[in-house]
Amino acid sequence: MSASDPTAAPRRRAILAVAIGAVTIDSALLGLVAPLLPAIEERTGASDADLGVALAAYAVPIALLSLPLGRAADALGRRVVLVAGLLLVAAGSVLVAASDSLAVLIAARAVQGVGSAASWISALALVSDTAVPGKRGEALGVALAATGVGSIAGPALGGVAADTLSFEAPFLIACGLAVALLVAALALLPADVPRARPAVPALPVIIRAMRTANGAWAAAIMFISAGVLGLVEVVAPLDLDARLGLSASAIGLLFAGSIAVDAAVAPLGGRWGDRLGRRGPAVAGLVLTAVTLVLLAVLQGVVGTAVALAVYGAGFSLAVAAAVPWLDEAYEEDERGLAYGMQNLVYAGGYTVGPLLGGVLLEVADADLAYGLTAVALGAAVVALVLTTRPAQPARRA
Repeated sequence: MSASDPTAAPRRRAILAVAIGAVTIDSALLGLVAPLLPAIEERTGASDADLGVALAAYAVPIALLSLPLGRAADALGRRVVLVAGLLLVAAGSVLVAASDSLAVLIAARAVQGVGSAASWISALALVSDTAVPGKRGEALGVALAATGVGSIAGPALGGVAADTLSFEAPFLIACGLAVALLVAALALLPADVPRARPAVPALPVIIRAMRTANGAWAAAIMFISAGVLGLVEVVAPLDLDARLGLSASAIGLLFAGSIAVDAAVAPLGGRWGDRLGRRGPAVAGLVLTAVTLVLLAVLQGVVGTAVALAVYGAGFSLAVAAAVPWLDEAYEEDERGLAYGMQNLVYAGGYTVGPLLGGVLLEVADADLAYGLTAVALGAAVVALVLTTRPAQPARRA
């Protein structure tokens, strides 16, 4: 896409709009079910640990298939993988709406997970491909703002739609949005161009990237951030229901309170990294996330929880806005699909561990212990990051 082409900017915006829409839907699906956990517990008789498994079921196929899907996005093209992913997201959402048991719910969430992996990987690769040179971090920051919006809007949509309409409503809405975006992708995205050269085997490429400080820390931060998100999405709704007796709508709206913070901070975090290096926003994001967990444990009532989740929005946003371009920069231009497959893999690993750990800690202890142990682990990660990286690591120009 040539900068001198007068149609380049409008085409770039159309491509980015489709890609960012896919990222938003995929992120929303992670937490869409969170405020409905008390209702699912009552409907199915599932334990807290069972509910952790239901959330983690979304991430398991992502962990298994992200690398092959990333390779497919490089070899077959972004458009075909994005369309296939959105089709699976729509189908999985219908299955969730029709589920009447925990087993069916888990299977349906797994279908959603496969579709989400395909569309998320290809969408972020599209954003990176079309970014203006020297502003890749900022462009990815905008996409990550959509990730933050989706991550927090998912619980809000789940809670409000379930309370005002029905249990099935949020999932049918998600299906409709996925179908609409699929049609837009077919209409607006350019046809895929066959790969110009044979693909290097994935494992040597990944090993090469992980041997760099950028690649290793990017993967670690994505794993940590996803794990904390999964833990909070299990622990906080059940804790708020037990302590304050809040409805699904109230819980969803509390999570949604961090949308504005997350959306505003992500592009700023990307720009910060473009200009001064990724370590600054990475450290700040992990510190703020640890502070969030302390606040969730010590602040009381609805207002205290809203403050804690607002801080969480900023922390999550900064950490991921540093990690995504860091990982992108560890791979070559024609390896971006694999880069985002790797990113999805480590994110899915974290989001698998987080809910499971949160459910177990709730069952054997309480929410305060879950928050406290996670805050200590984050503190150790910050110390390691500061000791093993340099203060300024400017982004590699495209």
